[in-house]
Amino acid sequence: MRWDDWEKLIRREREQRRQEEKPLHDRIHQLEADLYFARQEIRHLQREKKELWERSQAVALGTVFPGRELEEVKKILEEAWLELVLVASPKAEGLSRIIGLLERYLLGRSPR
Repeated sequence: MRWDDWEKLIRREREQRRQEEKPLHDRIHQLEADLYFARQEIRHLQREKKELWERSQAVALGTVFPGRELEEVKKILEEAWLELVLVASPKAEGLSRIIGLLERYLLGRSPR
């Protein structure tokens, strides 16, 4: 066999291998795209789950402390938060989140 014949044979085999691998590469790209969209959906569902959990916690709190009592609880929590901030306590951040949830509940509550 001559050198040119070897080159043609090698090119033909490469092309044949490329044709055989093309569906596999296409499938990999499709699966990567599906994985990307699945991850996006998971992130969306996690945010929604967190929001629903926070809302349910606020509703539960509103059930335990109806009306003006809930406003008083919020005031007490804000005072406690201020004291924690003044002593640089790491617990202030958690209390701040609770107060935020409570404020969102109070703002979203319909007047009775």
